[in-house]
Amino acid sequence: MTFLNPHAGAVLALTAAAFWFYTRPWARVEHVSLGLLGALLVLFYAFPYVDGSSRLDEVEVFRALGHPALVAICCLMILGRGLTMTGALEPGVRVLVKIWRRAPAFGFLLALLAAGLMSAFVNDTPVLVLMLPMLLGLAERTGTPAAKTLMPTNFAILTGGMLTAIGTSTNLLVLSIAVDLGMRPLGVFSFFTIALPAFVLALLYLWLIAPRLLSPNGPATSIVARTFEARLPVKASGDRDDAPALAGRTLADLDSRLGRELPAIALWRSGAKIEVSRQLRLEAGDEILLRDTPSGLRDIAAALAVDLYDRDGPGRFLDRESSRADTHFIEVVLGSESALVGRTLKSTRFAAEHHVLAIGLNQGTEGLARRVPDLADAVLAVGDVLLLQGPPDRLEALRGRPGLMVLDSQIVMPRSKFATAAMAIMLAVVAASATKILPIHVAAFLGAIAMLAVGCIRIDGVGRALSLEVVLLVASSIALGQSLVVTGAAGWIAGHLANAVAGLPPAFQLSVFMAFAAVLTNFVSNAAAAAVGTPIAVATARALGLPLEPFVLAILFGANLSFATPMAYQTNLLVMNAAGYTFRDFVRVGVPLVVILLCTLAFTLVRRYGL
Repeated sequence: MTFLNPHAGAVLALTAAAFWFYTRPWARVEHVSLGLLGALLVLFYAFPYVDGSSRLDEVEVFRALGHPALVAICCLMILGRGLTMTGALEPGVRVLVKIWRRAPAFGFLLALLAAGLMSAFVNDTPVLVLMLPMLLGLAERTGTPAAKTLMPTNFAILTGGMLTAIGTSTNLLVLSIAVDLGMRPLGVFSFFTIALPAFVLALLYLWLIAPRLLSPNGPATSIVARTFEARLPVKASGDRDDAPALAGRTLADLDSRLGRELPAIALWRSGAKIEVSRQLRLEAGDEILLRDTPSGLRDIAAALAVDLYDRDGPGRFLDRESSRADTHFIEVVLGSESALVGRTLKSTRFAAEHHVLAIGLNQGTEGLARRVPDLADAVLAVGDVLLLQGPPDRLEALRGRPGLMVLDSQIVMPRSKFATAAMAIMLAVVAASATKILPIHVAAFLGAIAMLAVGCIRIDGVGRALSLEVVLLVASSIALGQSLVVTGAAGWIAGHLANAVAGLPPAFQLSVFMAFAAVLTNFVSNAAAAAVGTPIAVATARALGLPLEPFVLAILFGANLSFATPMAYQTNLLVMNAAGYTFRDFVRVGVPLVVILLCTLAFTLVRRYGL
């Protein structure tokens, strides 16, 4: 066995460091990806790698930013935004709603099937954004617990992404790296028949078994109620004409007026947190932190005749007369595209821009009370849920904003006059790439231009369509994969793996690679799993004298098995907040699904390639 050269050792060290940072909850993906790109640039600028005809320097690393795979991924994100913004997929969803109301079990199966098939051509996140309001609305209208449908639908979307080469950015990344390493190009539907049996089995599992594993502990018709941390300012005079002053009263007095115990979890006075006591007299300027459901917070505001905000602070952006009428609340989840991620409501001037107020925040286990008294100062993250209050027209205007997903039952997707054109352009892109008239990156690029020319999206919406996290992650993954191959690091690892699996049947060999990618994707990222796993799989297949395609597809499928942990994929975080799932729920439902797909896909790969 050959020894590692210094360049290969350095690349493996960078790979290990990047993986460690990707698993840290405090490290943002785009920051880690930028750091990895920077480290590779410095390494190969200072110490270019030259071995015969192979050369790797900073220029080659920079080529990752213009790689055809990255171009295709960016253009497909633009195409996906065109479909969702024009409401081109909305008619199908409306049909599903009608069927579900008449036959819930059959409707649920059709919803799973439709979600999976849509994700074969559209990015997973927009599909979930389209389906989630429908599922929550049906949960309220039909009595079906939301917890029984959201995770299965999300997993159907993730499974459907494995059906085609354009189903996920991971698929394009794996295939592009493999083609760079000498594998013949695969078409859009080249592995559709391989993945289809696994997709069917997954749907049956998600339809018949997964909901039973997710049965809520409460009544059969209960829906998980999210609780929010909200701020109640104490003033010397009432907020309204009929409102008594809170200053000078005790929490026990407020309990009596409310008819139940005020859910106070913290009390801040002069910027310092003090112990909550039912007999403590409140003073003007105190901040009471509450934790309750949206309906509970609304009851508090009504019973105490108070507002859950400061009228002279952010509340000045609300119309005072309308805000004194019926209170309107909505809940929104922050997606990865939201400008609020990593920032605070105060720094973004959220109230001034939208004329609505965030009066509550749900951050899972991250308690606002332990950090800051004012939610406007809380640093927001992907998956956080905001409880917003404002006039109905202002709240309605938030629908369709990038990275803001409204969680209520009244979502109506916009069906503009460009919907038919958007669907036609997407179908043309798929047809051109499937028939190999054009490579996918060329077809997708021309499709994006067509979307702009027709008016399906505007030029200022292109930036919103692109996810900086995905772009940087894919670019750094391409550069890392190239570095692993050229320096010989991938070959060194492959040599050890080839010796380890040489005596195993082909199905077990493929299962090992698929399981390797599945473990990485559930704890790091699917792009990182693709970047590391693909070069190793290609080198191992060559060492064993076997075809490249089944080993590459094993990595592709494994990198899509993002079911076992909530951090494996961003849509997992979205449904986790929407339905109140725990880490155990993902393990309980996701791990069996991973095992089912591993076994089925390994079997179909062996049958397809005659191994």
